[in-house]
Amino acid sequence: MGLTAVILGIIGTLCAAMGIVTAADIIAPIMPQFTWTFWFSLSGLLILGAIAFCVGRGYYE
Repeated sequence: MGLTAVILGIIGTLCAAMGIVTAADIIAPIMPQFTWTFWFSLSGLLILGAIAFCVGRGYYE
């Protein structure tokens, strides 16, 4: 489960970076419905999932 936590953390960080890029209008949004609030919400969910996977590991790993 440690690898899953790392993958979710990386994807969450990339979503946060995309939210910053979208909020700063550096590039146009990929799709108009994907606003900066969508990217930050998705980032928060993914990072919380990464924390849950990291804490939920058993001692056998």
